[in-house]
Amino acid sequence: MSGPIEIQLLAHPTRLAMAERDSFRVGLTATNNSQDALDPHVYGARLYVDGERSPAFDLALGNGAIPAGWDVLPPGETTPVLEWPLGEALFEQPGEYELVLRLKTDDGGTAESSTTVVVTE
Repeated sequence: MSGPIEIQLLAHPTRLAMAERDSFRVGLTATNNSQDALDPHVYGARLYVDGERSPAFDLALGNGAIPAGWDVLPPGETTPVLEWPLGEALFEQPGEYELVLRLKTDDGGTAESSTTVVVTE
């Protein structure tokens, strides 16, 4: 059974070279799966890179403007995309990175979405 909020991690491209890190964007959307309008608390989302919380994502989310209406998401609706250019902050060297986006929900659960990004030399 899914919770009241479903989050989607957006990461593109998922394969890039070190020299292309400035083209990488990470973002999210949230969908209200409940029967009532609710606040998805998107500002509480956390991004983990290989199990470590990303301070760069925290800063981007905390300092960015959350569009009007995100605090009252109607049933069945999905928020517009929020995204940031964080490739240089997230990927310090070539490798395979596991990105996990987590959001604690009002029902005490956790919504989660993940992807793998490969950074080549």
